[in-house]
Amino acid sequence: MLQHIVKIALCIILLTISPLTVTNIVSAESSATINTSVLNVREGPGLSYKVIKQVKSGEKFPIIETKNDWYKVKLSNNLNGWVAAWLVSTSQVKPQPTSSTVVSTVDSLRIRTGPGTSFQVTGYMDKGQEATFIEKNENWSKIQFKNTKGWVSSQYLSAKSTTPSSSTPSDNNSGTVRTGKITANAVNVRSQPNLSGKILGKVNNGDSVTVTNEKESWYEIKFNKTKAWVYRDYVKIQSTNTKPNNNTPSTPEPSTQSGTGIVTASSLNVRENNTLNGAIIGSLKKGDSVTILSESNKWFEVKLTNGKTGWVAGWFIERQAEKPKESPSTSEENIVKILNNGTNIRSGASTTTSVVARANEGDTFKILGTEGDWYKIDLNNGKTGYIAGWIVQVIGDTPTVQKPGVNQYLKDKTIVLDAGHGGRDSGAIGVKGTYEKDLTLRTTKLVFDKLTAAGANVILTRNSDTYVSLASRVSISHYRNADAFVSVHYDSINDSSVRGVTSYYYKNIDVPVASAIQTEMIKYTGLKDRGHRSGNFQVLRSNRQPSALLELGFISNLTEELTVNSSNYQENVSNGIYYGLAQYFKSN
Repeated sequence: MLQHIVKIALCIILLTISPLTVTNIVSAESSATINTSVLNVREGPGLSYKVIKQVKSGEKFPIIETKNDWYKVKLSNNLNGWVAAWLVSTSQVKPQPTSSTVVSTVDSLRIRTGPGTSFQVTGYMDKGQEATFIEKNENWSKIQFKNTKGWVSSQYLSAKSTTPSSSTPSDNNSGTVRTGKITANAVNVRSQPNLSGKILGKVNNGDSVTVTNEKESWYEIKFNKTKAWVYRDYVKIQSTNTKPNNNTPSTPEPSTQSGTGIVTASSLNVRENNTLNGAIIGSLKKGDSVTILSESNKWFEVKLTNGKTGWVAGWFIERQAEKPKESPSTSEENIVKILNNGTNIRSGASTTTSVVARANEGDTFKILGTEGDWYKIDLNNGKTGYIAGWIVQVIGDTPTVQKPGVNQYLKDKTIVLDAGHGGRDSGAIGVKGTYEKDLTLRTTKLVFDKLTAAGANVILTRNSDTYVSLASRVSISHYRNADAFVSVHYDSINDSSVRGVTSYYYKNIDVPVASAIQTEMIKYTGLKDRGHRSGNFQVLRSNRQPSALLELGFISNLTEELTVNSSNYQENVSNGIYYGLAQYFKSN
């Protein structure tokens, strides 16, 4: 009897402490995208299980469970199976923003090609101007402003109020009057908010106008005691005042705006009328182009390929608004808009030529031609000059110049970013309770956004709080034939006075990676430099690709724990890793 009890007790203990099988039920919002040409789906989480189906590259399936290095995925309503975690990429549906529209809180908010001040400026927003929100990381937001997608500093954005309004999405009837200043000469004033509108007259640089409404890319202004329209790129808003509105809110009238749009949902029903109760008369799929006939209550009336018309939910249509090709005086002209005060205008297409004039933010000049990366411009005084194409905004058909920066060294490089620990493995725990696994994921996601914006092919070993074995992390590096593998960690030690940043290498080919990243991280963070040194870590030792393991500060040091948790540090250290990789590829 005693032996029987002992056996039962031992079984319970072994089941309790066994580390061999770790099962996690994951959110239904997680999904796996197949990363190999053909992948076997098995009955169980291991190579010994029977293959029940094969799936192809790019296919995406919901993850319903994880076990060690395997994901259980839902193939259909009646079929589930297991796939190797190292042969798929995982993603989680990002929470939708509380408002899909954001508003600039400052004038001249710079729009950049990537999430960081090193990325090229492609335009700017003025205070009160609105943009469509796309996504956000810790410090930067990706937006679409008019026809341009880019990144802006999140601290200068606010969400547009979601209070119901009697206006259509493209029509501002909010009861506000704004004062604006014209920023170019001979701007056409039209009877309608499009290029077909009759020209009623012109306004010039410095003229003050009263803005009473807006529609897409146009402002309605008071002009000669009547209402007229000007293209909004030539108006800089100066102030906003609320005007009384005693009108009783009414049901929005359908807009007659036409145009085209692209379907963004995987499947979109076409209905008989503009409500979810409308009878379904057709269906569209993601990427389909539609002709928009009219708009009402955030629904678009569209024309189908069979000639019939119907209504679709407007929030699943990305409007393809054509940017007017109008210049200040004629639609054939192209102009540059200055983005910074004190911009040099030179006598020739080179920084070695003499400065003939200086321009300030908002100034505009007609483009006469291009020479390499420079624009030849009309200085409005009978003289001409040259301005660097990468420091101005172009309005018109002239191609935009992008001077290669560090992104030229990162473009098309395959980089595996490994956020250390995750899931059941918390990593180190800081003095104040910071989990290393959370910090590594924060940093890695910021680096991911920067590298992706630079044109690199970036793979994350994990992008959520999941456990991935060390062997699987190395397998991803090998399978992807990574040009560089970077494992991100935060340090801890019993001595709470120890602090600083360290980069580790194992093989000779690792040294340049670790050295370049270490140099740039110290430059950007200002933390103590503990140098790059040899480290016998499995993700380095077993990795055939150039690799580095980074320790980005000691969370066992209270001061350093508080520092590395700050958004400012996260931005700086991610910049250091980004620039370090750029320097490595530049030299190798």
